[in-house]
This record gives sequence, C-alpha cells and structure tokens, in this order.
Amino acid sequence: MFQNVAQIYLNANKFTGSIPTEYGLLGNLTRLVLDFNPEITGTVPTELMECDKLSLLSLHNTGISGNITFCGSLEENLVVQVNDVSICGEECECCCKTLF
Repeated sequence: MFQNVAQIYLNANKFTGSIPTEYGLLGNLTRLVLDFNPEITGTVPTELMECDKLSLLSLHNTGISGNITFCGSLEENLVVQVNDVSICGEECECCCKTLF
C-alpha cells in the first residue's frame, strides 16, 4: 500500500520513540526529514539503508545517536544532515565514510 511513498516530511510534529524499521520497506523513498523532533531517540535503523533511492536523511534536533552504516549507491548519493551522529560503522568495509 505504501510502497510508492517517495518523500516523508514529519518535522516538528512532537513524535516520540525510534525511527520505524518499516521505513526500510519503502523502496521508492528518496527523502526522510524528521527534524525538530527531540523525542525521537535511538539509532538510525539499518533497514533504512536498504532504501537505495534515498538521497536525503535529515535528523537535525532529534535525539538520534550512534552510527549510520550504508553501502553501495547510497555512499555517493545520500546527503545526511544530523547532529552528533557518525556516519558508517565497523561492520561495513566497502564504503565507510565518516562525516562527523
């Protein structure tokens, strides 16, 4: 039903909890913007990095922490806008890129 969703803009909506892993099932997702939701916590789910069309991940002023790991085409195309989150982790050897 939601497989054709391409953009999600949910900034400043007072969301709480973590980013749903189900977002990784959205094969056409190009932009995910969750800015100004300080009660969104946890880490960026690895499932989200399965969205190979993702070009913008914006998490300014959220409680997200940890590492973001991605491989393949995302390395070249993905713009990540976050505070206090490092990009990539130890489990990825093919494309690690640390922006913070």
